[in-house]
Parts: sequence; structure tokens; C-alpha cells
Amino acid sequence: MASMKHTLILITILVLAASLRVEAQVPRFSKQPIGESGCKAYLPGTFSDFEVSKTEDGLPMYMGEYVENEITYGVILVDLSKGEFAEESKEDLLTLLTSYLDYLQSAFEITGAAGYGLGHTLDSNPNAQGVIDYWEDGDLLQYAVKGWVDHNALAVLFVSGKELPVYNVQEMFLNGFRFKEN
Repeated sequence: MASMKHTLILITILVLAASLRVEAQVPRFSKQPIGESGCKAYLPGTFSDFEVSKTEDGLPMYMGEYVENEITYGVILVDLSKGEFAEESKEDLLTLLTSYLDYLQSAFEITGAAGYGLGHTLDSNPNAQGVIDYWEDGDLLQYAVKGWVDHNALAVLFVSGKELPVYNVQEMFLNGFRFKEN
């Protein structure tokens, strides 16, 4: 009877230790602004200041990263509201997004990609279109990448690491983008 009691205590301790380990790998997400863009995202921890620059077309671009448990969470946002995108068709905006993702694959030196998954939507913005992909670079870093676009913004969110976080954490981050409210 005593050995069974010890076994139950040991199992309880192991289950608690395992659950604490899993909980430690799941970051806390909170809705945070992306620079002065008016857009927001559910981001882990506290993102440091977003780096602000301009695209080749002179559009404002915000970039930020957060690293936790050897996992990088990244956001790239191009503010399209300052350009001439209000009249672009949904097809042209989707082409713009996939072209930008192609560019990022080259910039990140991606050596393998699953291929674009189209048709993603956001309940918070019926005009938004989303594209998902999974990449790998020459150092075997894994990437889960999701891009979002509407007439006002183009955003790419990515999670990267030697191992990606559990699927629910990826989805929470990649689907946590919110366009500027009009």
C-alpha cells in the first residue's frame, strides 16, 4: 500500500512538472499597437519599439521581433493607406501580398516552402485576405508565416525557431492581427 502511495505521489509530481514546463513555453499574449499605424496585434510579452522605415515606394513600414524560449515572433507591416491602394481589386491586393512573401523568402534565404495556402479570413475585417505558408532556411530554422492584406495595410506575422511552438500558440499569434478601425 505504501509503494502504491509513493507511485501516485511520483505520478502527480511528474504531471505537475510536465504541465509547468508546457505552461512556461506558452507566452502571454496581449493586444498591442503596431507603432503609429493604427493596426494592432495579439503579441507575446512586450514588443520593443517597432523599427520604422520606408519602403522603396515611400510607404511607412514597421518591423518588430520578440524572442522567448528560443522562438522568434516577428511582425512586418506596410501602411498602404498612404499610397494609392484604395481602388485596387482584391485579386491585385492578393498578388501584392504573395509577391511580398516571395520577396521575404529570398531575404530570409528560405530553402524550402510548403506552398501558399489561400483563402484565410478575419472575422474582424471581411475585406481582409490571408495567406499562410511554412518555410525552412539553410540553418534548418522553421517558419510559420501568415500574411494579411486589405486596402489599408499589408502585414506579415511569423514565428521561427529550430522547433515551432505548439499549433495553438502559432494560430493565436498568426491570426491575432487587427487592421486599423475606420
